[in-house]
Amino acid sequence: MPDDQRNPPKPPVGPHKEKKKKEEKKKGAAPERVAESAASEEDAPLILTPDHPSLQPFVEALRANRRSLLSIPGVVAVDIGYKIVDGVYQEERALRVHVERKLPEEAFEGRRHEYIPKCGAQKAPETPRPQVNGVTLAEPFKLKGSPVTTDVIEANYKAMQFGPPRPDMSLEKPREVVDGRRRLDPLVGGISIGSPEAPAGTLGALVWDNKDGSVCILSNWHVLSGDPRTEAGTPCFQPGRLDGGRSSDEVALLKRWSFDNKTDAAIAELTGSRHYCAGEILSLYQQITGTTPPHLGMLVQKVSRSTGFTWGFVDGFYFTSTIEFNNGIVKAFEDQIHIAPPIPGGRISEPGDSGAVWVTKTKDEGYKAVGLHFAGDLPNSSFGEYALANPISAVTERLEISFRPLFLEIRDAAVEPLTEEAGQHRPNGRGRRQRGGSGGQPDPIQPGSTG
Repeated sequence: MPDDQRNPPKPPVGPHKEKKKKEEKKKGAAPERVAESAASEEDAPLILTPDHPSLQPFVEALRANRRSLLSIPGVVAVDIGYKIVDGVYQEERALRVHVERKLPEEAFEGRRHEYIPKCGAQKAPETPRPQVNGVTLAEPFKLKGSPVTTDVIEANYKAMQFGPPRPDMSLEKPREVVDGRRRLDPLVGGISIGSPEAPAGTLGALVWDNKDGSVCILSNWHVLSGDPRTEAGTPCFQPGRLDGGRSSDEVALLKRWSFDNKTDAAIAELTGSRHYCAGEILSLYQQITGTTPPHLGMLVQKVSRSTGFTWGFVDGFYFTSTIEFNNGIVKAFEDQIHIAPPIPGGRISEPGDSGAVWVTKTKDEGYKAVGLHFAGDLPNSSFGEYALANPISAVTERLEISFRPLFLEIRDAAVEPLTEEAGQHRPNGRGRRQRGGSGGQPDPIQPGSTG
């Protein structure tokens, strides 16, 4: 287990605190005791999930204005999240506009309608509009509907995928003791995976298909497919071709996918050529036991092919942007999760990380899946790298998968009686397993090189 898992960082903001009064309800309590208790206050966590009532004015403003905002040259995305002032997160929430580069107000002369005011300036102005040569400048961009706080963030986003491998390409080795870019058995989440169209990505997790109970690999569509002409049955390699994967490293076949405005996700059914550990992520010490919705300030973590183990925290919801993929596909995404590094400048998203599962640690139920990593910020933001994830609820719903097994009862009538040969005792009490079945495991692992 990496050392930084034992010492999780503290997010720069959240969880929020909400003042709540404690009232003494004990029967027969003295009046002065009741008054003293009622006057006392304690801080209680305020969990700001995407559907929290306090965020609804921002949601309405985003949905009413995102098309207009995204049509402004230089604007690459919009979302709802924490306001950032001089590189420092504030607890105040804002409708955030992400731009390739921040420009001063003077640069918008002749196109004032494209200028987005500073935080809080969407409210009625208290000072006269600036003038140039005695002429009052036109009004800047004005939000439709009720006024909300706005913020402008400098960032740009791209799918975290590799192009075709080059002969001179050199790659940094990951930090983990177990090298997730090598050929590994058993299969777990967080290791290198690829397809004929994608040289390398990340195996997010091993999941169950709710339709037939088979065990499948979960990753991005652009990792397991990447070509609109791809059909079910396309091979999946471990490791990916960029990491030395070959046709003999086929471990799964593309089964189902969802590539729409909410998800970039796919599953591939195991061929049975290698063992697997469903719900396990490389270097994490507990299994994924289910899913949970994100909330602002939530501390999350992932293990991925390129950056290895990384911490992050949820700093935005309803992220809307257009993402360009290496093969020329351009896709508009809505309502995504925006994740930032807890420490400015942290590495949380690089090419090859696509497909990783962001999880959060719970007190009693292990890890819960929060999002499926699919894109990130190009390395030029003032705060550091950002990451983008599909909400895991949308992924599991569209792909009809589960992180926990579904058990089917096998009735007595369906069980064939043992023959005399089949009933004989075998050494060590185990027989050979069949290869190639739906989610079947191969023979026991023989220790040796994973190269």
